[in-house]
Formats: sequence, structure tokens, C-alpha cells
Amino acid sequence: MKKLIIYSLTILVVGLIASCSRYSYYSVGSNSASLNRYHTFAWLPPVKQTRNVAYNSDIADQRIHESATAQLESKGLMLRGKRPDLLARYMVMVDEKERIYDQPAYNYVGGGYYPRFGGFYGGRRAYYYAYSAPFPVYVGNDVQRVPYKEGTLVIDLIDRKSGKVIWRGYGIGEVDNPAQAVNDIPKVVEGILSKLPLNKVK
Repeated sequence: MKKLIIYSLTILVVGLIASCSRYSYYSVGSNSASLNRYHTFAWLPPVKQTRNVAYNSDIADQRIHESATAQLESKGLMLRGKRPDLLARYMVMVDEKERIYDQPAYNYVGGGYYPRFGGFYGGRRAYYYAYSAPFPVYVGNDVQRVPYKEGTLVIDLIDRKSGKVIWRGYGIGEVDNPAQAVNDIPKVVEGILSKLPLNKVK
């Protein structure tokens, strides 16, 4: 029972942490001083990195474009198809992952009260450790392997003249539920572009 309670509490804590931090965001690239010289952008076709139809669909594509365009415009970049300063591109990757829960396993044996070493019990010297409940004996680890899918959305900003990626943002999270993952796209895009070092236009 004690083992079950500890295990349940561990899973609950892990679940709460996962729910609070479903996605993680990272970025690499230019600072705000370098990015301030860019004023316009246009979209390149996405890079097809997954064959999963749930994440490589017209709906997902539309949501990424619309959300990212709105976020970039809120930071002062204007969408313009002719001779833009920047080219924006995204890619979606979905990988098979495995989460490992490694819990110590105990076998609760014995029970009752035994006298300590050096005492006397029934006229004989006792050699037992005194305890009054089943004593936990470690017998190994209970390892559970839980498969899941990890999705990564990458957004690149490319200098049109040089063809070099000047900024890249990542959003990484668990995407076992395709419908929920597609619904989360605006939130993920916002999280990625919050890392772009440009202040929002007031």
C-alpha cells in the first residue's frame, strides 16, 4: 500500500509538471541591434520533415502561417511579397520517444515486534533488530517505459540577399494527441516568436 501511494504521488507530480510545461522554447541567432535593420518579410514553402498527415496538413499549415504572420507583424515586420528583407520558413518534425519511470521496488516482509540485539527474549539472547511493522527490503527497480511522440516546430528567418539563417526558433513538446497539437499551434508559435529579440509595436 505504501509503495502504491508513493508511486501514485510520483506520477501525479510528473503529470503536473508536464501539464505546466507542455512545450519548451529555444532560439539562436542575431540580437535586436542586428534585427532592427529588417522591416519586411515573405514566406518560403515549408520544409516537409514529417509524413504524418495530422501535422503535415493544410489546416496546420494555415494556422502556422497565420499565427506567425500576426506575431511578426506585431513586432514591426511587414508581410511583403516583392523584394522582402527577410524570408520566413518553418518545418515540423515528429519523433518517436520513450519516457522511463524508474522506481525502486521493495518487498515488505515480516512484522511484529522483536527485541534488539543484546537483549533477552524467552530466556535467550536475541539477535534481532527491533521493529513493529513489515520491514522494507529493496529487491530491485521497477522500470516502466512509456512511448510518446515529440514534436518540434522550427521557424527560420533568412536574410534574402545573403541566403543565411539569421534567427531560428524552436518549440518542442509532446504531441500524442494530433487534434490537440494542431489546436495548440497558435500558442506554440507565440512561444517561439516571443524569443525573437524585437519589441512589440505599440
